Amino acid sequence: MVQINTEDNPSLAERFGVRGIPVLMLLKGGRVAGQLAGAQTAEAVLAWFDRQQ
Repeated sequence: MVQINTEDNPSLAERFGVRGIPVLMLLKGGRVAGQLAGAQTAEAVLAWFDRQQ
């Protein structure tokens, strides 16, 4: 897991179409395979990860 500061990396945010934060993106092969937006509980994030497999 990597945390990216969109203000320090605007080109990366643009490349992945980040329009709001927080956003969690799952990348596979350099492509977005899943996305979860907004503030989430730890349980919600873990459940989301489980559904991505």
